[in-house]
Amino acid sequence: MTPNRIVAVLTPLVFAPLAGACASWLAQHFPGVDVSQSDLQAIFISGALIALAPAAQWLHGWQKYEARQADAETAVQVATAAGTAVPTLAAGAAMTDTDFEDDGDLTDLDDLDVSDELDELDALGDDDLDDDFEDDLLADEDEPAVTAS
Repeated sequence: MTPNRIVAVLTPLVFAPLAGACASWLAQHFPGVDVSQSDLQAIFISGALIALAPAAQWLHGWQKYEARQADAETAVQVATAAGTAVPTLAAGAAMTDTDFEDDGDLTDLDDLDVSDELDELDALGDDDLDDDFEDDLLADEDEPAVTAS
């Protein structure tokens, strides 16, 4: 039986009532806490709900895991049906540079010339930016202030 089925079956039948019983017992026997008999039912239900919430979260995560596994298996089946090689490594084997021989589309970084763009940015000084910013501020100050009467 898979773990998700064990959690799905045993949580409402065993774990939730056990958590409710533990919560009720602790509320009844904890020193310094006086709980009436009518409140024990609410404590039992609270303890049971506390056990159900993590189980529901775990089941949700398990379903996501199973979906990812199914997607991976489907991708492998599609790749093998299409005739493309699925890269696999033997246990403990490391990938080498020879595993990536087909790098014809990549360009050498030395061939890229970005010096012109950097020179233009250097030519644009901080003074030019500050002057434009100050002009905008002064234009706003020249406008008359609106006062409520």
